[in-house]
Formats: sequence, structure tokens, C-alpha cells
Amino acid sequence: MLLPAMAAGLISAGLTLGVFLALHVTVPADLEQLSATDAAMRHYAEAGYFPLQAAAEADGRHALSAGAAFQTFGGLFIMFMSAAYGGWRGVTNPRARGWTNAFWMTSVTAICLLLWAFHGLTLQKLDYLIGADGLGARALPAVVLLKRGLYAAGLASFLCLFAHDMGYRLREALVDFGVIGEDEERTSREKPRPFKSKGWSRRITDDLDPPGAEEGGFGHRGAAPPWGAPSSEEARARATLGVGSNASRREIERAYRSQMKRAHPDHGGSVERAAALNAARDMLLGK
Repeated sequence: MLLPAMAAGLISAGLTLGVFLALHVTVPADLEQLSATDAAMRHYAEAGYFPLQAAAEADGRHALSAGAAFQTFGGLFIMFMSAAYGGWRGVTNPRARGWTNAFWMTSVTAICLLLWAFHGLTLQKLDYLIGADGLGARALPAVVLLKRGLYAAGLASFLCLFAHDMGYRLREALVDFGVIGEDEERTSREKPRPFKSKGWSRRITDDLDPPGAEEGGFGHRGAAPPWGAPSSEEARARATLGVGSNASRREIERAYRSQMKRAHPDHGGSVERAAALNAARDMLLGK
């Protein structure tokens, strides 16, 4: 998801650059210093107006006001679409999660702290905080436009990643509660695969042999399995559920629920298949 997040940031930055170049070419006078001070910009924000747009209207710079409005709502649209795309990718992603909880925990903590520290924060006040330079300073439209564009690009990239993580965790929760089934692609990725190493191929083959298969061979009568190797019953149970040797309890439960939905007699399955799944689950979880 890094590439889509970077693309969202670049699109947002391109929007700002386009507004700036259009104003610079057509009405360069609108980019001169505004008469409104930073205190006046704050007053506009507290009154519910976007500061740059309101200050430009007060100075009669209609082109700058229109450009600021286009940048504002265009940036919000890009943020919304990047978050929607990230969430959709997270919900429909069939692969197992390969990242840690650090980004999620950091993001949620930062959002909660910001909402607590800036109680009553609105988009207009946030816009003022981005472009503020001190209560006595006079705003330079070019600087304010570039600041807004920089923050909008960063927020678009962040929202894409955050929504993707949120969508993926929502999918995991729905699968855990049995609301939706596990994807076949994800289940197949978790199935055990045979090792290619010659040193381990014999051990895995021995584990999958049925009981008594070794007793007829020369030198194998009464031989104990290698230390630490899983029993043949455990290997068959894992193969029945389609989980790997390192599968956690949660992954075993998830694979069991996913396959039981198709194997249950009420859903077109068979009693034998359901019984085999139950036995495999009890075997692995009862260790």
C-alpha cells in the first residue's frame, strides 16, 4: 500500500502546484501580501470561514479566493478517495497480514491525543493552524497555499495507510465472529508445503505415513519417531484443516469455521467430513 499512499500524496501536491501556477500566470498580483493579519485570519477561522479564502474575498482578490476554495475542497476529495481506496483494499485483501501493530497503535494514540488536546477543532481552525505565522504577521498567499498543500499531501498518504489497516482489521474481526468466510486463497497460502531439503524430506514422509507402515521395513521395527517431530495424527489433522505446523490457535479456529461452513450437512456437506473436521480441531487444540 505504500505506492497508492505515495500516489495520493503526489496527486494532492500536484493539485496545489496547479493552483499556484494558474494564479502566478494569470493574476500574479493576487499572490502579493494580504492586508489581513494573522489575528484576523484566526477570527475568520473561529467564525467558521476558511481563513485564506475569507481574507482574499475581503481584499477583493476573487481569483485567489476561488483558487483557495478549489484547493480546499479538492484536497478534501482526494483525502476521502484515498481513505476509501485504502479501506477497500484492506477489506478485500486475501493475504495474511504481514505487518506489526506498531503503526496502528501509534496512529490511534496520536489521533486520540490530538482530539483531546485540540477540543472543538474544526476544519477551519485546522486550516488556520497550518498557515499561522504569528498574530502580528501578514499572510503571504503563496506561502499559505504551499503549506496547505504540503499538509494535505501528508494527510492523504496517511489516511490511505490508516484506512487500509482499519479495513483489514475489520475483515479479521468479521472472520473471527463468523460473519464472513475465509477466502480460499488465504487458506491455501496457509497450507503446509513440503520441504525441498533432502535432510527433512524423509522426516516429513515418515510423519505422514499411516501407523504400522514402518514395521514391515528392515531396521525400522519398533523405531521411535525423531525427537520433536509431530505425530502422524497431528500431521493429518493439520492437513485436514489446511493449516501449517506453526499455526496459532486463532488460525486453527478460523480455518475450522471456514471449512465447517461448507462441510456441514445443512450446507450440502457430509457427516463424515464434519466429523473429520471436529476431530482434527479437537486434536490440535487439545494438545
